[in-house]
Amino acid sequence: MPTTDQEKRARLHEIFADPKGAIAPGVTDALFARLAQDCGYGAVHLSGNAIHKNFCLPDRNLLNVTQIARRAAQISEATEIPLIVDAGSGCVEPDALTRAVKLYERAGAAALRFEDAVVNEYGAPADELAIAPTPLMVDRIKAAVDARRDRSLVLIARCDSRPKESLPQVEDRLAAYAQAGADALGVQLTEIEDFRRVGVSAPAPLVSMWPRARMSAFEFVQMGFNVALMPSSVPLAAVTAVRELLIELKRSGRDRDYFARQSEFAEAESWYRDLGLASK
Repeated sequence: MPTTDQEKRARLHEIFADPKGAIAPGVTDALFARLAQDCGYGAVHLSGNAIHKNFCLPDRNLLNVTQIARRAAQISEATEIPLIVDAGSGCVEPDALTRAVKLYERAGAAALRFEDAVVNEYGAPADELAIAPTPLMVDRIKAAVDARRDRSLVLIARCDSRPKESLPQVEDRLAAYAQAGADALGVQLTEIEDFRRVGVSAPAPLVSMWPRARMSAFEFVQMGFNVALMPSSVPLAAVTAVRELLIELKRSGRDRDYFARQSEFAEAESWYRDLGLASK
């Protein structure tokens, strides 16, 4: 498996060229990232929403680049698969994005994704988002391209303008972003027909969150999307399991009954004990 940062980035480019694509689970720390790796996933994603939740904060750009880069470095050090980092938090101006690129590159990220929403507050109505004019976003992409030292570091430019613009306008933006130097593209859409059209027309590989309520990740990849992101499913599953354990422990004073109900507890306990190292 890849071990150096450059090898991880090269592996992500290979994923882009593979028609099978990949699912990148969202992780918040090195432990979940290692688990995803040992379960056979080819990449992981450190999303802004998930890491804000990990700090018990609303997703309102409250974490700074240094805090996120530190977490990215911990994940990169613990794993051998590409890490896709959400670099949108607080990086509206080109100068801020330049600094973020340098920090995340040193932290071992394989890819950085940033969007054209001026402030991307999770849960805000989509039609109320302020979208950067295309020339400003192009300037940001060019600044990111100039800032990276390793040309294999993947820059993903995401378009969030669909609630305010027509699909042809979105496609024009994607073309401009690719021409400005974005190695891959993301797009926020809601209609299945929009996804289908962008899946066949995009001028660069597509790395996007898939509409989970509408289709499987496999169907999403078959539409032409190279990487399906699932930002918060892993930490949400963990919260669900831990909450069940804590409620039972408080009620009965025991935890063994909880673990006895988990059909794969022995395997998980063994993996947790050595973090999968015994199988390597």
